[in-house]
Amino acid sequence: MAEFENFDVLFASDRSFAYGEQTITKILKSRRLVDNEILIDKLLKTLGVERPQDLYPPRSNQSLRNLHSQIIESASPDHHKQSLLYYILKDTQDHNTSSSTFARAVFLPEKYRIFIDGIWLLDRGDFENALGYLTEPVLIPTFPEEILYLLCTHPDQHDDKLPLAYYYTVSPTVTSPRVTEAFFAKLAMGSVTEALFWCRQHGESNHRKLFERLIYNVLSGPGGENRARRSVELIHLPFSKEEEAWFGAYLTDGEGKNLHGAKDACKVRTVATGKSNAIAGRADAYGDKSDHLMDWSSLGSSYEQGSMTSAR
Repeated sequence: MAEFENFDVLFASDRSFAYGEQTITKILKSRRLVDNEILIDKLLKTLGVERPQDLYPPRSNQSLRNLHSQIIESASPDHHKQSLLYYILKDTQDHNTSSSTFARAVFLPEKYRIFIDGIWLLDRGDFENALGYLTEPVLIPTFPEEILYLLCTHPDQHDDKLPLAYYYTVSPTVTSPRVTEAFFAKLAMGSVTEALFWCRQHGESNHRKLFERLIYNVLSGPGGENRARRSVELIHLPFSKEEEAWFGAYLTDGEGKNLHGAKDACKVRTVATGKSNAIAGRADAYGDKSDHLMDWSSLGSSYEQGSMTSAR
């Protein structure tokens, strides 16, 4: 038996150790914030541990021994088991063998140590420092969609740059609809132009759905200068023929027709693209004959010296 397989050797400094109430409370709170499954739960499942939420965090010394036993009895390779024990020792290193000492003793491969360091920080809501580990080139991306979704939707994660940094560094394949939508919303907040080109990479059916979502995100976003800037950016983008048709259809007959500024977006687009002869048709779709009156107050200042002026 290897030393790490013996609980009393691994926890030799305090064989009766149990997680403190404060630690348990923090872990349970973290789990509640992410649909009752943190990343350590996913790792335990990969080892064949059933119902990891019942085992982690352990509520007593016996529970900790049971968790250790479940990990050791797994059919997984030793370095997978050691990685989970390394995670647990990071929880308890103030009272037991330090995680770094353990990693050196069992020759835990660097890429596993780096990955667990990142996962442990992510589970504790330290997102920026977690990405310092999880974007290391030595890593093979593990749970990339789950990590990306977490960075996009976690209620305590407020830095819109972090999911973009993770995506562009790791280049995960995004197939889940909920992850696609969550990441696309973050991407569109940062750059409407990047979001347009990104949505073109996801097949025709998804392309149109994401394109319409982009319009929605821009026109339904917070008002003021930010919405005006993003609206101007959207209206001046080089749409394809299909996108041009989708834009008009979505804002005149589709689900976007009641969005703030939908009518004016169509009008300004026709002016910006030199298709002013199409304005009357768009106006008719709204029952509006006063096509020369483009009252989009949030865009007014942006167009004072631009195409709106030249259109008058």
